[in-house]
Amino acid sequence: MAPSLARGSLRLGLLALALGAVGCEERGHSPTVIAGRVRLEFLTPTLVRLEYAPDGAFVDAPTAVVQKRSWPAVTVATRHRDGWLIASSGQLTVRYKLESGAFAAQNLELTWQDAAGTHRWHPGEKDALNLGGLTYSLDHVSADNLPPGLPATEGPVNDSIPGIDLVLPQPLPGLLSRAGYALVDDSRTPLWNEQRTWIEPRHGSGQQDWYFFAYGEDLQQPLQAYAQLCGPIPMVPRYVLAPMVTDMNFEYFPGSLEARDPQFRRYDQRHVQDELARLRASGIPFDTLVLDFAWHNYGWDGGYDWSPLFPEPQAFLSWLRARGIKLSLNDHPGYIHTDESILSLEDSHAGQVLKDLGRPASVWPGFELDLSQHWSFAPDARDAGLSQRWYEDPARARWRPIRIGLPWQAQGYAGQLGWYRASIDLPAHLPPRVILYLGAVRRAYRLFVNGQEAQPSRIHWPQRLTHTDITRFIRPGTTNEILVRVEAEGERGGGILLGPVALRDVEPPPRIAFDLSNREQAQVSMRDLHGPLLDQGVDFWWVDGGSGATGMPGLNAQLWTNKVFYDYTQEHSGRRAFILGRYGDWGSERYPGFFTGDTYSQWPVLAYEVAFTARGGNVLVPYISHDIGGFHGGRIDFNLYARWIEFGVFSPLLRLHSAHANPREGNLRMPWQYGRRGVELMRRYFTLRLQLLPYLYTYSWLAHRDALPLLRPLYLAYPRLEEAYHASQEYLLGAEMLVAPVLDPAGNVSIWLPPGEWIDFFSGRHYEGDRRFSAHYAVDETPVFVRAGALIPQQEPALYSDAHPLDRLFLDVYPGAAGHFDLYEDDGVTLAFDKGESALTGLSYTEGLDGAHTLTIAPTQGVFQGQPRERAWQVRIHAAAAPAEIRIDGRPATAWRWDAAHLTAEVALPSRSIRTATEVTWH
Repeated sequence: MAPSLARGSLRLGLLALALGAVGCEERGHSPTVIAGRVRLEFLTPTLVRLEYAPDGAFVDAPTAVVQKRSWPAVTVATRHRDGWLIASSGQLTVRYKLESGAFAAQNLELTWQDAAGTHRWHPGEKDALNLGGLTYSLDHVSADNLPPGLPATEGPVNDSIPGIDLVLPQPLPGLLSRAGYALVDDSRTPLWNEQRTWIEPRHGSGQQDWYFFAYGEDLQQPLQAYAQLCGPIPMVPRYVLAPMVTDMNFEYFPGSLEARDPQFRRYDQRHVQDELARLRASGIPFDTLVLDFAWHNYGWDGGYDWSPLFPEPQAFLSWLRARGIKLSLNDHPGYIHTDESILSLEDSHAGQVLKDLGRPASVWPGFELDLSQHWSFAPDARDAGLSQRWYEDPARARWRPIRIGLPWQAQGYAGQLGWYRASIDLPAHLPPRVILYLGAVRRAYRLFVNGQEAQPSRIHWPQRLTHTDITRFIRPGTTNEILVRVEAEGERGGGILLGPVALRDVEPPPRIAFDLSNREQAQVSMRDLHGPLLDQGVDFWWVDGGSGATGMPGLNAQLWTNKVFYDYTQEHSGRRAFILGRYGDWGSERYPGFFTGDTYSQWPVLAYEVAFTARGGNVLVPYISHDIGGFHGGRIDFNLYARWIEFGVFSPLLRLHSAHANPREGNLRMPWQYGRRGVELMRRYFTLRLQLLPYLYTYSWLAHRDALPLLRPLYLAYPRLEEAYHASQEYLLGAEMLVAPVLDPAGNVSIWLPPGEWIDFFSGRHYEGDRRFSAHYAVDETPVFVRAGALIPQQEPALYSDAHPLDRLFLDVYPGAAGHFDLYEDDGVTLAFDKGESALTGLSYTEGLDGAHTLTIAPTQGVFQGQPRERAWQVRIHAAAAPAEIRIDGRPATAWRWDAAHLTAEVALPSRSIRTATEVTWH
């Protein structure tokens, strides 16, 4: 029995089973009920753990998903009747047929009541009313796998990541359902060991470990219970809420033809600095640069040395710091279905890593013959080469010169099938083994040596280095014929694209890869490869790749990969962590944020992303990052570009990104690609995003404290309103703002506003809620509304989030109903908030029966490092008419003005101590 199992549970269970078997009427009030191999634990009156252990050994240790094991006692009435165990908290009742084995439809029933009546659930029932969860990613999502009428609760159809054969599964059910219940299955998840130092696989089979939530119409209850069970949303660094820019989406391979091309090499450190400086000079705010794969040397083979495109990385980091720019680096810790190396054997870290992994040093060849020159090529449009046996008599084909390192299509040859030929004079004396290395062949290929076919090694994807033992095929001391038949890869072309192309006397050393579910390997990966870069000044990791890097049974590989990167970053830096990683199912809320992957730049994709982001709240994932503008696709239509930016500004994270091939295209999401209007649109909306940080950061804190997402589906706030379930492409951003992104190329949108009075955030126009209306929005306009009584704090415009002390803030006041907002602040980056180093400033608005309006800014409560001692406020009152008079603490205000065009009165409050209350009144 594993040390993490409850040893005493077996004896108690056998006793309870004996009592039940003779039909005794046993009564009890303990929240934990054991009957043989079944254990029921009422964690709350509406959350029950259902555990079946074939060996009677129940699990008391936390798992990789479930963290909390100690809960306040719940009074539970227990009895046995007619061979059934019945346990009830008064709100939730469990019936289990004694001695009937594993949970199934015929032996387990749960019932609960709400305003709609009594509800029943049995195992195996599909919840057709579930409001949906999230998929692992949205990689490769396009209009083709988003059919019209796709339900908002479902994922794309027939979606897979090309090359690696990872078919993206449909989302699991989320926590929220109109049926009023949810089930989390934790049956296979590994357990923490007895010392709580690492996880270990569960032992045995047939275990069931379920968590059943019953909540009726209170959709916030399961989110809060789940956050207790599986861990809360952590506080993120404040700067990640500001705009981010991604660049360098290509690979660098030393020695390749592309790397020697001056046009390629110009896209380098200097180029990136020039792009960032141009954004700054254009007045476009952003806080973070996210570097894609070209920062690595050795491309996909895995390099943690900076590529030569960044000849002075420390100077580069200093340049960024001087301009207030944070840095994130892309990393690929593992890909499913591949034997590709995660760390190049030529990387400067490889020797130490092999030593720390307890592996021998790599054996390098004693014999090497470079074959990269003197190749010729024959197109084979009609696939005649095999039937005509070109490999036996090469003279049957017409051979022309070709270079290694570029697709044959880039060298003037057409077609999707072609043959490479090399005539090699070999010395008379050769080593005992001769291995042919081919650095990269795109895509499938067959190899022939002196008329005989040889079988190369296979790497499923991305098929960088393959090798073949050709010892028995070669003829020493004479000319040898090597032919390679290559099938091209669609538009990307085909050919022998990368070195080494050589004969050597040893096979390539075994790859270096890491199983991050192995504690020692995880420590080596983080300490040897990632720690030095964090020390250089890297702020967080983009944990890219395919489905994580672990091999432990029952463990979600992406979840644990995210955890390893997140935890190490926080422990190493002593500051709050953040990552960009794919979704790892239950428990993912603990490791923000979620990068959705490589989508196509199409209108249906944008529309799907809106509903998908709102759905993230159903599994308590509040920080979702899309490639704004889409990934696949070149320069897109400005209309689509603008709508994607407008959505991004009012979403949890704002990050531009695209696929771009160096140096032919450059970054096609940069605003100047769309001329003056592109720059103006981005400046306007990115500036607004930065100004909204006080509002957004307060909701970041509320997500941490109250287990509520920043971006909320409407049914979370209005669970009893039918229309809220049909407005899947609208959402609340916080509690005060409603956003309905434009998803129609013509600019038309149909909007449902919930009950109450709503005000257009931009125009000030008032709308009566609980109705739907249609409107047209120009390409630079987007529908955003605030509820009457809303108070929206903002900071001053700047080029990055902490460019200026927050000793002057703006406050937008929207009359029409009473309102309150507690502005949250802390230092934004450290863990001191967890020790109480934070502050709240209460903002309240009331309306009197006599037409008097009162805004109160309460004294700030709390202290943190860097807190301003004094603060000035610029209050903007959105009113139907100019106030007759404005008073500050009872005295007439002199520094105010009326903006008739925007129906706004602006009043400047003089700087004063944050510990002093301020009252603004007007009629």
